Amino acid sequence: MKKLTVLILILALLITPSGYVFAQNDNNTNNQLKNINWDERHTLEFHDNLLKDLAKEYPKIAKTYPIGHTWRERKINAIELTSNVKNEKNKTGIAVIGNIHGNEQESAESASYTAWWLATNYAADKKVKNILDNYIVYIIPVMNPDGYAQSLIYPIRENLRPTDRNGNNIVFSDPYTDTDGDGVIADIYVGAKDSAIKDRKKIGMESPDWDKNGVFGDDPKQSNIDLNRTFDYLWNYLDVDTKPALGGNAYTRAGSNPATEPEVKAVQNFLLTKKIHALASLHTGIQCVLTPWCNTPEKPVDANFMEKVALDMTNALQNTTGRKFYTKQSYDDYPTSAEMIDWTYGRLGIHSYTIEVYRGGKSNPNGPIEDQCAWGNELPADQWIYKGDWNGIKDVWFRKTSRAQMVGVAPPEQSKMVEGAKDAILVMIQSEPYGQGSKAPDYLFWGNGW
Repeated sequence: MKKLTVLILILALLITPSGYVFAQNDNNTNNQLKNINWDERHTLEFHDNLLKDLAKEYPKIAKTYPIGHTWRERKINAIELTSNVKNEKNKTGIAVIGNIHGNEQESAESASYTAWWLATNYAADKKVKNILDNYIVYIIPVMNPDGYAQSLIYPIRENLRPTDRNGNNIVFSDPYTDTDGDGVIADIYVGAKDSAIKDRKKIGMESPDWDKNGVFGDDPKQSNIDLNRTFDYLWNYLDVDTKPALGGNAYTRAGSNPATEPEVKAVQNFLLTKKIHALASLHTGIQCVLTPWCNTPEKPVDANFMEKVALDMTNALQNTTGRKFYTKQSYDDYPTSAEMIDWTYGRLGIHSYTIEVYRGGKSNPNGPIEDQCAWGNELPADQWIYKGDWNGIKDVWFRKTSRAQMVGVAPPEQSKMVEGAKDAILVMIQSEPYGQGSKAPDYLFWGNGW
């Protein structure tokens, strides 16, 4: 019986919540890497352990290392993929960064898949061998690990900078909590059992009222900071005298100063040390490839080149996924400032693209292009559940929103989505056979005898 108990404990330690077994010998590790289910939603631990296992299994072409940390001291992990066929000075640098927004987990799946596909196919696929012999590919699947982990509880974009929303001088003092164990964080309303939805009043979010102030979920684990409005390029740019007001989307959502957040600092510092020629920032929300600029309708110097590459990437996404995608300048989606791709292009001259890999829901073939391009899945309807007396309050309703119900749920045919994202990234890679790559700004050298 003791031996059986020990065996069960060992198996429990080896099996992650995502169901991915991290084996203890090389043969089993290789088998597990070949049999990953890319149609399921994976945990943060899955992405971290995948990079470690790829480096362990393919040490000649893969290195994994942290580039920084988060407020919660989670590591931001990168994988570097290239062969030793050529000197690195003669290779072209490529960067792929996923999950700057915690709830956009499909972006992390796409980045991890691309790393996995490159590493596992180097020995068997001439196309992959040619890429890793001539390029260095840096992939960061999860730039916002705190947000990713929290978004498996409730969907948030933000990082977890310590924040006190209810003014009691305690950070995150009333986090959202699944009190009834149904796996969904509900909005809390009050209203008679026979009341109409419009007559019910929202009083908070599902929580046991941790801080006992009578308001449910009024200090959640959210910072209100959008990392993709916090880069050190036109930070908090705001022109209220223009129509639309330039920078208005970012003004209340950026950090307190340029690159205040450890996640943004880590990525900026990392890219400043590498000679990158092209970069893809992966997102969800629409199905589109976006190009700089984000803050102005003006065209960048390399507009013709990047627009042509973006169109080719869009075609690759469509051909692989069977879904419709489009391309446009990021400003034309909506104006923002201090986005990653404006920083990488504006500061470093890197050809930069935002790849939006997934929009949930049904498409509208007669609507604007944005509505024509969707994944085609049926999203759950909002649910209203009458709880009656709950935590000392009468006539309580739980509203389970569609968004909250989708937490931890992968879209159907996610494997096609990640394959399509990978194919778009390959188009970007192969568009950069030559070029100067990135160049650190001169002012970084002023203190060194420049």
